[in-house]
Amino acid sequence: MGEMGWIEIVLFYGIAIGFGVWQWVKMDRMLKKTRAEKAAKEAAEGEGEAPPGR
Repeated sequence: MGEMGWIEIVLFYGIAIGFGVWQWVKMDRMLKKTRAEKAAKEAAEGEGEAPPGR
């Protein structure tokens, strides 16, 4: 009966940690995509302008 407790603990925490890592990776990808889109938008808006100080 003792082994069943360990199996339950490992499965429960394995699923919980896996879900947490998956969410972290998902957020990281979304932030990188958002930052890239923002940078591309700023670059597109800044193409027609003169550099500062000139």
